[in-house]
Amino acid sequence: MSGAELRVATPDDVDHMAEVLADAFYDDPIFTWLFPDDTERPRLSQGMFRMLGRHVYMPHGESLVGDEVAGYWEPPGVGEADDFWIEHGDEFVTALEGQVERVATLGAAMGEHHPTEPCWYLHLLGVRPSAQGRGLGGLLLARKLEQIDAAGAAAYLEASSPRSRVLYERHGFEVTGEIVAAEGAPPMYPMWREPRG
Repeated sequence: MSGAELRVATPDDVDHMAEVLADAFYDDPIFTWLFPDDTERPRLSQGMFRMLGRHVYMPHGESLVGDEVAGYWEPPGVGEADDFWIEHGDEFVTALEGQVERVATLGAAMGEHHPTEPCWYLHLLGVRPSAQGRGLGGLLLARKLEQIDAAGAAAYLEASSPRSRVLYERHGFEVTGEIVAAEGAPPMYPMWREPRG
């Protein structure tokens, strides 16, 4: 698979996607706040991305992956993830080596801003630093948005940096507010895209 080829991710892609996303978000403001120790961040991020991929996003069959890019998508109508914590909470805490306080705080803050109306949700989209600037993130985004537009559906995400916010704005998303999980945490930008097509 070349760097520009994308396909629907399967459970076999979970480890690869976790590695790509951990590389992509290593210097991201939110992730440097979540996991301040630079030496621990790759391992902890991979553990978190692996858990989310395996138990939350892969089962829907809507996430996309390439050699250097990965995106976790969730379709409309998916119920709350409360059963994730019941079924996998202990495993999640172990994967994050107990460093879950900030993750839980951020998750609660994101939940308060999540739309109540049906929409596609882009949880994460990341490109390895060595492949950034080649349009891979925009390619992944455009491919899924084509499907979303064909269905006349809305989409939602949270941009975790000014740079990612610009990418999403180029694809029709508009900022609807600001999320600050706790004092000292960097802002996230909830973004909405109206139905098209």
